[in-house]
Amino acid sequence: MNTSNAFHLLLKQTREEHGMTQVDAAKHLKIARQTYLDLEYGKTLPRLDTLIAISALFNKSVAYFTGERPSLDSFDTMELLDELQQRYVKKTPNIAEAVPH
Repeated sequence: MNTSNAFHLLLKQTREEHGMTQVDAAKHLKIARQTYLDLEYGKTLPRLDTLIAISALFNKSVAYFTGERPSLDSFDTMELLDELQQRYVKKTPNIAEAVPH
């Protein structure tokens, strides 16, 4: 993990986005309320099993909570653009082909 600071901010933000209270989150995670508070206030970092449970609860990857971000070094934007155009941009027929002769 990068820092406990980054983790606790992501944890709080994600919990709030899901409309949960700290008590709700602790209950869902089956941990003591104080343990959850310590995580969210940045006093401690989660055990691995707790981190996995947090990821499952909020439908986020473990990497999301550890601050890891995918590298864009080998990302081909033109390839993505071509794929998106093929999938989502409706091709308009050539007017000459559309008009019967």
